[in-house]
Amino acid sequence: MSLQRYQYRLKTLSKLAMSPRDHEGLYLAAKEFKREDVIKHLSSESASDESDRANKVNIIYPFYQYGAYSPYNPIKAEYYIPGSSLKGALLPKGVNDTVKRSSKLMVDDIPVESKDVRLNQLNKLQNMSEGRTEPIVLKEFFPNVAVEILEAESDYTGELFYEGDLHTMLQAAQQQTMCKLAQFIDKLGVVSDEILVDDNTKQHVVQLKKNIQSLIDDDRDRCILLLGGYKGLALSGVFKNVKFGKVDSAVYVDTNKGLPYGMVEIVDCQEWSDPSANLKLT
Repeated sequence: MSLQRYQYRLKTLSKLAMSPRDHEGLYLAAKEFKREDVIKHLSSESASDESDRANKVNIIYPFYQYGAYSPYNPIKAEYYIPGSSLKGALLPKGVNDTVKRSSKLMVDDIPVESKDVRLNQLNKLQNMSEGRTEPIVLKEFFPNVAVEILEAESDYTGELFYEGDLHTMLQAAQQQTMCKLAQFIDKLGVVSDEILVDDNTKQHVVQLKKNIQSLIDDDRDRCILLLGGYKGLALSGVFKNVKFGKVDSAVYVDTNKGLPYGMVEIVDCQEWSDPSANLKLT
């Protein structure tokens, strides 16, 4: 079987954070950005004082971009989603060996428009360690740090090349994602049943569980992936026979969408030479 070229759309279901692991942040003290830059590019959050949030930011972690990263200049930055990250999500560790051995996959980078990348302060469940004396609470994680994030409901077109049954590969990736989400729900169950938890936090966690369960129960033919950072251990891989309710795993939450960060969907995947060959992943 020869290598076939496909075009697809990638839609972000929640905010997507993708920062190079080996790249350090940009620092206010080093004059790599200005306070007004943060105010201008900080993503809006409901029920929050944006000026107060912006004034706390001293470090920016940038999104993947070609060329130089410093100083902070989002208008001229050439942002992209690395093809290697998409390939890793489509063929993760533990995926069906038959799919992985018999296939060859190449994925192009996806250029991202600067208007869709905003500064965000991440939200994380805190005080989750054993022996805690303070209520579990969902709040900003390191308020002095802002992360460049691709906003939810962004829609881009990408290309990939695959030698094998593409539909089988996409369905295997979907199954892997659902297994990770099941692990995540296991972890959230401990929080929702916890007595020592902030009331507002508990509402967010209950809604988060409901949204994820809805995705797991959805039997439509689709391919949802988890990309980027800030997912926590439960969403980083599939771990057999692990009860995540008892495992120390960080929980980050896109509070606007009520989902974990980094959820994307592959839709309208079509063979390049035959536009009628729609795989109906919508």
